[in-house]
Amino acid sequence: MYRNFKVHLFVIAVLAFAVGYLSAQTTPAEDAKWSSMAAGEALNRHVMEPKDFQTNTPSPVIIYLENLAAPRAGTDSDDAIIHDFLKEGYLVVTLDYAGSTKARVPFINNDLLEIRNEVSKKEFLPGLQIDPAHVFIIPSGSRLLPNVTFYKDPTRTLAMDIIYPSHPAKPVGAVVEFSCDNLNRMGNDSLRICSDTILDGEAIEGFAVVMADHPVPAPYKGLDPIPDCAWKIKAAIRTLRTEGTNFDFTGKIVPVGFSRGSGMALMLVTTMGMNEFEGHGENTNANSDVQGAIVMSGRFTYLDLLPNDHMIPRYNQAWGDRINHLDFWRREGAMDYLAKPTVPLFLTINCSESPDALFQMTVLRKHLAELGNDEIFMMDPQPRGHKVTLVPEILSTMDAYLKQRLN
Repeated sequence: MYRNFKVHLFVIAVLAFAVGYLSAQTTPAEDAKWSSMAAGEALNRHVMEPKDFQTNTPSPVIIYLENLAAPRAGTDSDDAIIHDFLKEGYLVVTLDYAGSTKARVPFINNDLLEIRNEVSKKEFLPGLQIDPAHVFIIPSGSRLLPNVTFYKDPTRTLAMDIIYPSHPAKPVGAVVEFSCDNLNRMGNDSLRICSDTILDGEAIEGFAVVMADHPVPAPYKGLDPIPDCAWKIKAAIRTLRTEGTNFDFTGKIVPVGFSRGSGMALMLVTTMGMNEFEGHGENTNANSDVQGAIVMSGRFTYLDLLPNDHMIPRYNQAWGDRINHLDFWRREGAMDYLAKPTVPLFLTINCSESPDALFQMTVLRKHLAELGNDEIFMMDPQPRGHKVTLVPEILSTMDAYLKQRLN
C-alpha cells in the first residue's frame, strides 16, 4: 500500500508539472470572448499570428470586425483579406458581431473607443505586446494601404494610411483626417484620449477612410504656419485622389478635423481654387478640391480672439503684435480666406469646451451666416470637455451628412 501511495504521488506530481508547462506554453492572447456594448453580449474573438511572430516584440495589429449591420462594401472574402494581412506581418484579431442590428454607426462607436481603451491598458490582448502606433480597426471586406507618401521636405516625409473597401460593388468616397498625434498619425492613445471614433465608424459605413500625418512635426506648440501647412494638406488630398484610382474611388473627399486638425479641415475648404497653395508635394497635377468638411473644436481665425486668450502671448512672440502685423495674423487663419459661400459644412463642439474654443466656433458660425453659407451645427450636450462626440444623434447626423456629400 505504501508503495502504491508513492506511485500515486509521483503521478500527481508529473501531471501537475505537465499542466503548468502547457499553461506556460499557451498563446497568451488565446481565443476568447469580448464584451460588446453595442451588441449587448460577448462576441467571439479569434487571434491569428503571422509567421515568425514574437510575443515579446511590439506588433502592429489589425482588429477585423465581421458580420456587421452596415452593408458590406468590399466584395473580397474575409479569408483572402486576412491571409494577406498575416502575410504582411500583422497580428490579426477578429471580432464577430454575428449580425447584431446595432453593429454600425452610431451604436458601435462606444465599442470602437472601448477597444482602444483596452489596447492602451494592455487588456485587449493580455500577454502580447502591441505597437500603439499601428492599431487599425478594419471592417469586413476592407483592406489597408499604409504609408502612402504625400509630401517630402528636408527633415520629414509625410504619409497617410488608407483603409478602403476591396473591390466594392460601386465606387466609394473618402473621409480624411489630419492626425492629432504629430508623432504617430495612427497613435492609439491620442485617438483614445480624444474619444475619436469617426474614421473607424465611417469605414464600417462603407467609405474609404484616411489618417494623414499632421503638417506640423512634434512637438506641437499650437502654431500651424501658413502657407507651409496648406501646401502639405493639399498634397495629401491630391495624393489620395490619385491613389484612389487603384481602389474604385469616386474622387469625392470630405476632411474631418478635431483640435489641431480642425483648422486643416476648414482650410481645405476655404482655400479651394487659390493657386498660391498649389504646386508643392506629390501629384501636383491632381485636383485638391473637397466636397465638404466636418469641423470640430479648434481655432479658425486670429483676428477675433477673447481678450484673455491664453495663446495670445505665443502668437505675439511668433508673429509680432497684431496691431502692427495684422496681415500676418490674417494669413494664419483658415476662416479668413473665405470671402464667398462654399460647400456646406458640418460643425460640432462640446458644451463644456474651453471658452476660447466655444468663442471660435461662434465666430466661425457668424461669418458663415453673413456669407449665407449652408451649415449643420450640433452642440454636444454631454459635458466631456475637449473630446470628439459620442452622442448617437450627432454621429447619425454626421454620417448622413457624409453620405449626402460623398455618395
